[in-house]
Amino acid sequence: MTVIFEKCVFSIQSFFYFSFFSQIYLLFLLPGTLCIIPEASQESILQPFKSYSDVAMFHYNVPKEVFRATWQFAAFTDQPNCPQRKVHIHLRWGSYPVLPIDNMTTFPTNMYPLNNDTLVISTDTYFEPESIAVIPVYGPQAGDWFVAAYLSPWDKKVQQQGLFHKCHYSIGSIALWVEASAIENVPVGYQTTLKTKETSSYYKIYVPSGISTLRVYIWGCNFTVHSLRNVHKPCIKNVALQGRVLPIFNNTPPSNIGNLTMLDSYMFTIFSPYEDSYYYLLIISDSIVEFNIKVSVSECPIKLMGKQNVEQYSLITEQFTQISETNIKQNQTTVSNHNRSSFYNLMDLRTNQFYIQTENSNTEDKCFPRYQLVRVKHSQIFSTSYLLQGKEWLTPWLALTDSYPVITQFNILPFVDIGGTLDINIHLEMYKTMTKQLIVVTVCIQKGHASNILENKIICEDEKLFMNLSSLNKHDESILIPYPQPDTWYISLQATCYLNNHPVNCEMEEILVSLNVHIRQCVFPGKNSCGRNGICQEIHRDLLVYTACNCHEGYKGWGCTDIITTNSGNSVITRILMLTLSNGFFIPAIYLAVKREFYTEGLIYLSTMLSSALYHACDQLTTNYCITKFEVLQYCDFFSSILAFWVTLVAMAELPIHLVSLCNMFGALLIAFEVQSDRTSLNSISIPLIIGIIIPVGTYIYRSYRTKNWKRPNRLSKLLIGSLLAGVGFLLFSMIETEANYQYIHSIWHMIIAISLLFLLPPARTQPLNNSNISSSSEDTELLDYKDYLDSPVFTVINGQDNLLIASR
Repeated sequence: MTVIFEKCVFSIQSFFYFSFFSQIYLLFLLPGTLCIIPEASQESILQPFKSYSDVAMFHYNVPKEVFRATWQFAAFTDQPNCPQRKVHIHLRWGSYPVLPIDNMTTFPTNMYPLNNDTLVISTDTYFEPESIAVIPVYGPQAGDWFVAAYLSPWDKKVQQQGLFHKCHYSIGSIALWVEASAIENVPVGYQTTLKTKETSSYYKIYVPSGISTLRVYIWGCNFTVHSLRNVHKPCIKNVALQGRVLPIFNNTPPSNIGNLTMLDSYMFTIFSPYEDSYYYLLIISDSIVEFNIKVSVSECPIKLMGKQNVEQYSLITEQFTQISETNIKQNQTTVSNHNRSSFYNLMDLRTNQFYIQTENSNTEDKCFPRYQLVRVKHSQIFSTSYLLQGKEWLTPWLALTDSYPVITQFNILPFVDIGGTLDINIHLEMYKTMTKQLIVVTVCIQKGHASNILENKIICEDEKLFMNLSSLNKHDESILIPYPQPDTWYISLQATCYLNNHPVNCEMEEILVSLNVHIRQCVFPGKNSCGRNGICQEIHRDLLVYTACNCHEGYKGWGCTDIITTNSGNSVITRILMLTLSNGFFIPAIYLAVKREFYTEGLIYLSTMLSSALYHACDQLTTNYCITKFEVLQYCDFFSSILAFWVTLVAMAELPIHLVSLCNMFGALLIAFEVQSDRTSLNSISIPLIIGIIIPVGTYIYRSYRTKNWKRPNRLSKLLIGSLLAGVGFLLFSMIETEANYQYIHSIWHMIIAISLLFLLPPARTQPLNNSNISSSSEDTELLDYKDYLDSPVFTVINGQDNLLIASR
């Protein structure tokens, strides 16, 4: 990890300086720019994609009024002989990228991923920096940007950590942006004369909340140099107006304005503009010019949903009727009656002109009812509801009429909400017996600004965010938006009645609609938010938190709804059975140990068999067969497996009983420490194994040296067979085992290791000799008289009267 980090940092610094000098020319070529500001470089480890938890995630914050942002990426491997891998990079504003990993991945039928603004690029990993992936964004939105990166999956080898080199892949990123210099602010409601400073000049206009229409009127452009004045010569070559981002010449959608002369004028009219935001005006000219500008807005206040608030809204409407046209006065006089007993009667306005008009506003500036939904936060992460608020109550119910559309709005907060799924469900409360008319409710969902409403009809920009409810056959409609971007979201609703396929006035005084808006984890409502075929993961990346489905074997897709194989259930059961039942090969070793009175060893073999079976049953994503925490089962499996080798090696040394218990206790303490320190490292296996092998080998060498007889041990063939089986199992585990064949190779590993114990376990201990001539007074003879049994698998040492008699067995 240290090598990767140092290499990544060095490489990032290298291409940072390269990028800085290669883009420094922008300071001279781009008018109105101030400087290039870099974001601190970020590094992360790359993983092949299996689930969203494998994705490396970066977060950047782009400041306001940035002309261009450039992200650069370099992917590395830590060794030159590591295979080259393909890296996929996704960049998105506001929220985490929604990753369709391949063309076969699908989303639930009612899910609409807003991924149109996601930028995707690929690169390759290198040991030395040979290629840099660059993503330039002109006129980027200010705020949070997120980068997701991952490797194309491959069949990885399952290697013991520290035994062989395991290739690691990393990615480094850096972002640079060119900020515009101080941009002059244009006041609202006043005529102003402005003077350009460059051939491309920027100006900004602040639009507060509660604005329904924005108009920008430009006229009277004039050259500042008297000799160039010509009424027919174009003084402004092009004009562009864009909300929240800087318009870029040749990169912004054309406005079809063309050239403006001193006698020409032009007006931008934007219905339902971005609120509480800046609009940026770009003036293109060949020389420095002056021009007149006036900005006007039409207000449309936000209201609460309640009887008292409807009465207030009616009062405002009554006041504005005094300065409106005569026909509008006549149509809205019915609103002034405040003694109506029913809230729905207050909302029953038989007019298509329910709007507020200012004195100087255009007759097209209709102000439709607009309500702010209240945010109700629940205890669980990504669990939020939005409701309509009255003075003393909260409700999802909304009353519609056919007189005018109704607009509701709610806020998606950055970081707090973006890691879940936005669920919008609309229910039309209607029965066929209530009216003979066909009632149709159209719904449009938009982010950033409300839908345009022309001639009392909702104009929806995105057809996929458009709903159509009908009293005839479709009372419910819902849409899911994964990882919604933080902003103000708008839901516009319009009710229309038909009779014989012709629009008519509605017979019903009110049309009830239930507006259910939620932020939830993963995909589906309820406890099983990934259905029956997946598990909802809560993923943490430093301060970033998001949820995603981890699909069971045989399934994929954003909601784990895609079936990869029809027999996935059988394959999962087969996998579990192979990994668990293969531990049954320890039963002969347990039986043999008990028969030979090696009760401690038999107990350890039994513990190994049970721990391994329970661990592998719990290790499967598709099952919940965990009798306790996964970490506990994993620890028991590693500890028991290594301890089984240890007690077998100690038994092979055939030490005196008091030394056997001492060695076993020492081994248990050593293995417990190593496994707890790092159970997947090579040291947790190698250190106990090396010390364990030293015990029987050292004992044999010591005895042979003391007796001056170097003879070949008995049972050498069995020892060789047992060692060979253990070696073959070790080679299968370390060289051949991959993620694809794991269930087969690891099951064979269980069987081979269990069978090897049958050959390594020594014969049963026999009764001690009743020979008074055996000397045990000397400490040096303790290991020599290691058995004091009539039968020995290696050799027996008998201390005669005159010499030592070596009786080989």
